[in-house]
Amino acid sequence: MSSPNYKDNPEHYKQLIAKINEGANFPIYLHQNGYVLIKQSAGSMEFQNDEDQIVLQTSRSPFTYFNRNDSLDKGLFFKYLLQRSPNFYIAVQNGLETINQKHEIKTIDLKTEKSKRSAISLEENYNIVPLRNATYLRKDRQISNETINNQLFKGRIFNAYHIRDNGGKIANIAFPKYDLENNPKNYILYNKPYRGKADNKIKKFRLVLNQKDRFLFYSKPIANPTRIIFGESGADLLSYHELHGKSNNFYISFGGNVYREKLQFFVQLIKPYLKTKTVDLVSIMDNDTSGHEFDLKVFTAVINHYNKNVYIESSIRMDIVNLHIHYTEGVRHRISKHKDLIHKGLTSDMKRDDPILGIVKCIVFSDKFLLEFPLKETIDAKHIEQKGSVFHTLIKTVNALYLPFKTSMHKSLGKDWNDDLRESKKIKYLKMEKVFQNKLTVGDKIEINTIKGPEGTSNQGIIKTINEKGVECDFGLRYTYAIPYSAIAFHFKKITPENGAKENITLEKNSKNVNLQTHTL
Repeated sequence: MSSPNYKDNPEHYKQLIAKINEGANFPIYLHQNGYVLIKQSAGSMEFQNDEDQIVLQTSRSPFTYFNRNDSLDKGLFFKYLLQRSPNFYIAVQNGLETINQKHEIKTIDLKTEKSKRSAISLEENYNIVPLRNATYLRKDRQISNETINNQLFKGRIFNAYHIRDNGGKIANIAFPKYDLENNPKNYILYNKPYRGKADNKIKKFRLVLNQKDRFLFYSKPIANPTRIIFGESGADLLSYHELHGKSNNFYISFGGNVYREKLQFFVQLIKPYLKTKTVDLVSIMDNDTSGHEFDLKVFTAVINHYNKNVYIESSIRMDIVNLHIHYTEGVRHRISKHKDLIHKGLTSDMKRDDPILGIVKCIVFSDKFLLEFPLKETIDAKHIEQKGSVFHTLIKTVNALYLPFKTSMHKSLGKDWNDDLRESKKIKYLKMEKVFQNKLTVGDKIEINTIKGPEGTSNQGIIKTINEKGVECDFGLRYTYAIPYSAIAFHFKKITPENGAKENITLEKNSKNVNLQTHTL
């Protein structure tokens, strides 16, 4: 008999997870799985392998952990397993097998070993020089020379040359991490993926050169920016600027992770620019789960700094987000009203029977209220009129309620903005002079004969399927829409590097083909 699904019997799995956390011997498990004990104190143990640096907080029961190399990798033993398992159920299975081992493991004597990892010396291993080889940015990231040399970034990007044993040079891209006085304190290096010598696996090249990692990369400071735009990597900032940038933007990169020290620095960095309260604070974090988690962390930290009447505690456990919004004594009478405003913002464009209604729980207490919601579901669930996810609407509503300046989120269509930039350079559309049914193909773009498209969105959509009566199109909404052939005003042929050279697209003038151009919706 198979185990029940989590949704069918969550209590069953909660009991199993508690059993795993209580019964696991965390230090021994790490030892048996290739970790080396490098440091030990009365309340902690630190283990290391080629990828992770795990700190166990042994003063707590059960033991908790955090990974020095990944700020999101932390929690109890089951969380450690979950981070390294293909899915939830395999993590449960592995945990039960671990605590049910019959052999004796308590007799293993764990001894502290010296770390084999030595600190990287900038002077000895890398030569930091002004940018003269931008091959990685231009070729691998497809960022234009015009963007790289834009006044906002000119002189802000460097090469970090590494001398090989055979005398050859490797030209890495180095994004400086500046302090508040605009002095470089550290560098984060990027280059194309490489194959590891030990395991022969393809690995990403990303290297932070020293331990001064609370600082951030940011574009050239300007006097009065219209928007402060923050994202994950320097390449994302450059990509976004090439697609949507303006000369009065100020860009900041978190370098791929977000934690307390970086948030403290970020708040201090943006503080001088927000005095006028006319600046728009814009997140361009990645369009994945981690990117949305970073949104929560950043905007929560900003609210806690700029609003002295509330304090927000955020936590994510098993994909469930809890935002505890605490009110100071003098403003607690506003709690119910604020809760109603947030609820209104979330449900303003929904029907009463919409399953999305109630996805976010609002629970009022005497001194706070709680917002509880499943992260992935709120990311995937789309509002109609507000043109964004439920998560986007929630953050926008909360920020507007508690912050004295404007905020927004701009998500890429792909995982990140560099994906979008590269995609934009792959796909081109050629406007055809006439519309012929037999020339429409999946991936092409159409424009319908109305000023606006379905639900008030753009009147241009991407063809997903084709049938006898018309086409199914994606207009960037929750659902695709069926468009009859008679409603198509214009046809834009999709051109790719692969078919562009092979296929000479000509204007069709064959009278035998059906011309659809003159029909209206």
